[in-house]
Amino acid sequence: MKVKLQHTILKLKKVTFFSVILAFFFLYGCVEEIDFETESFESVLVVEATITNETKLQTITLSRTFQFEEDGPSAESNATVLVTDSMGNQYSFEETDMPGIYQSTTTFAAQLDRDYQLSITTTNGRSYGSSPTTLESITQIDDLYVERETNESGDTGVSIFVDSYNPNEKETYYRFEYEETYKIVSPLRASQNLEVVSLNPPEVELVPKTREEEVCYATKQSKSILLASTNLLAQDRLSRYEVRFIERINPIISQRYSVLVKQSSISRDAYRFYEKLKSFSESESLFSQVQPGFIEGNIVSLENDTEKVIGIFNVASVSSQRLFFNYSDLFAEDESPGTFVDDCLLTRPELPLLVNQIESGLIKFALEPTGPGNREIGFGPYLIAQTPCIDCTVFGSNVVPDFWEE
Repeated sequence: MKVKLQHTILKLKKVTFFSVILAFFFLYGCVEEIDFETESFESVLVVEATITNETKLQTITLSRTFQFEEDGPSAESNATVLVTDSMGNQYSFEETDMPGIYQSTTTFAAQLDRDYQLSITTTNGRSYGSSPTTLESITQIDDLYVERETNESGDTGVSIFVDSYNPNEKETYYRFEYEETYKIVSPLRASQNLEVVSLNPPEVELVPKTREEEVCYATKQSKSILLASTNLLAQDRLSRYEVRFIERINPIISQRYSVLVKQSSISRDAYRFYEKLKSFSESESLFSQVQPGFIEGNIVSLENDTEKVIGIFNVASVSSQRLFFNYSDLFAEDESPGTFVDDCLLTRPELPLLVNQIESGLIKFALEPTGPGNREIGFGPYLIAQTPCIDCTVFGSNVVPDFWEE
């Protein structure tokens, strides 16, 4: 079967970092057109497992690799998943309503200087286990702050920095993740909507709005692998680590912005695993002539030394902080922010076209006209605008997050 390069890249974009690795097992070159014949396929277990020092229901994800003809990785369901520690404690995990996602049956937190091991038995009877893994240190975020910056490309924006310090003076390896939430305000506002009353003859009427469409909020998770280490520093102190840079014209900071940064202190083995994963995901060409091959983690088959397993069992300490800022906190009044919608021109389509646009969801009522109209904007009964100009739910949710502060 022949697959165009663009189509192949699109398929890679749909999967997680762990699953992306699997694509490399079946790639042997990079030309305009690639022949793929999936004559043989190795179904490999993919494990995403991190337990932390947070007292909570811990989560482990199991899936299987997939062929290029398939849409994505398949969940590994009905497995038996256990975590045991060196004190003889055993923590069982059960599959949730989400296939392949397993959650501990009780809340627990990883403890310092205690070995933990993961064991998995799949529905076909195969057994897998991790090497002993220890929570080596607990490091807190000292400070999370934002500053106006200009990046290496000359773009003006904001940088989100983290300072962290481990008083135990042990080298520390970090992984960072963030969850950003931003406020969206519709550029145009209206208290009414247009509703189609009749298609034949075409007829519409104004009705009061029944939901909030002026102010919304969107939340996004980080997708990059963010790593840092203090092993080459004189002190175990991380200073001005840049978690995120956002250009000034990015509309996500045009109103009010919040970010929750999670810092995980991980083992050296976990750091090396994620470092390799990061280098693959950021390589200039996914189809480079030198293929990365298999990334070995700390999880193996207990029955077959040659069977591949992808993933790592990690025990980490976690520290989190949140910050808020407004666009006006960092930029002057004459520095206009970016917008989610480039053009919000008002027009007056006549009835047959107006009904079609309302039915398709393309437009929203903006204003009742005060003049006769003209050829440029039309002669219809109402002034309308594109839906994204008036309805912020196109970009986010109209429900205020529980943590939000103005």
